Amino acid sequence: MNNKIQVFREEPGFLKLFSLFKEKYRSIGRVGGTVNLDNFSTDEVESIAGFLGKSVEAILNKGKVSLLSFEKELPLTGFADYSLIELLEEVLGESILTKNEESGIEEEKEKKFFHELCFICPEGNWWWDWIELKSPDSRWIWSLYRQDLEGLMEKLITVYKSFQAVPYMENKYERLPLFAQRTTGNPHFFDYNQLTGKLLVYCMQVDQQLKGQRAPGMPKTTEDLNDLLGLYGLMRDDLWSFVSCRGLLAEGEMGLHPVWKAAADTDTVLNVPIKELMKIKKIWPAVGKKVWIVENSSVCSTIVDMVADAPVICTHGQFRAASWIMLDLLVKAGCHLYYSGDLDPEGVLMAQRLFDRYQGHVTCWRMDVESYDKTISDEDISGRLSKLESITAPELLEVVDVLKMRQKAGYQEGLVEQLVQDIKNEFNVLLEAESKGH
Repeated sequence: MNNKIQVFREEPGFLKLFSLFKEKYRSIGRVGGTVNLDNFSTDEVESIAGFLGKSVEAILNKGKVSLLSFEKELPLTGFADYSLIELLEEVLGESILTKNEESGIEEEKEKKFFHELCFICPEGNWWWDWIELKSPDSRWIWSLYRQDLEGLMEKLITVYKSFQAVPYMENKYERLPLFAQRTTGNPHFFDYNQLTGKLLVYCMQVDQQLKGQRAPGMPKTTEDLNDLLGLYGLMRDDLWSFVSCRGLLAEGEMGLHPVWKAAADTDTVLNVPIKELMKIKKIWPAVGKKVWIVENSSVCSTIVDMVADAPVICTHGQFRAASWIMLDLLVKAGCHLYYSGDLDPEGVLMAQRLFDRYQGHVTCWRMDVESYDKTISDEDISGRLSKLESITAPELLEVVDVLKMRQKAGYQEGLVEQLVQDIKNEFNVLLEAESKGH
């Protein structure tokens, strides 16, 4: 810095004044406006007044300094070679850009970042587009971007390539550490306390949101996290996720499974965790080819009490990984699924998920307008109706229209007698036919 410029560092008030000039210029995007001198000491005002060739009283009376007036004074004070911004940059030792200029540069930087992501991994465009839109659930990603742009890109690409190899793509299930070892060489790479683990979960969350299956936001509970991973065939805990059933037989490595056989013979309900389901090669009803599925455990228990031996499954709410494994095996064995859920947005979405996954093997059971009229409650569902926009199954469209119109939930408990009678009618016919066959 030359001696002339050094004066501004040594004279009191100028660094403070120039910092205010810089922020004013950045804010309005041009040399203009004024800065206030209220917080300047007498010595600082005297120094500025002396440089400008004005009296201290004149400066104090105005109480502010104009950027444009200051720039016009520069040729008269030996700084004809400088514009005000050039002088500020020299004195403050930094390049000065307006906020609009900075924004433009940052936008170009962001475009380059996502262009490179799309070039390296074009199949992930749906995820890159989501992040680039800066939706509220991506704020933490942008915080990472500002901290370490290159590191984030590397992690995003690694995570997405692993996401493409999730076992569900091959209708398999795998423990999370083994999946991490297989895809990255590090069994702890996708632990949830690791950034890469959270990125993988976020990728899955966005995928589900785009499919209309989940609301925005990362999983808030361990149960929710396990459910999300389970949708992609990944298991953090193979004992936690289970499904309840009655009246089903199973085949393991050694043939007909004795526990399942004993349960069917004694009309016993089984709570089967993923750990045991992983050993099963085939599942089928002890009688017939139809399986009745309910989400509510109280309703399921009542059905079990009222209809002996009927093949029934209880999912205990939303489908978990264990439920999907069991249903996959049943459909593979040629079974037909009858599903009955609550007549609210979440219950209808569960039915849609079954339709999407098992086309031609699913029938909605008591999920029509007549059933809704019998079960309607006072619960307001107006804030959840947007979930119904993804419903496409023809069997559900009529009741969806009525749900949107009446904006009240219907609950499965109001249909227990009809559900029991439906199974009795169907199951008694099967038992009678089987008896005659013997």
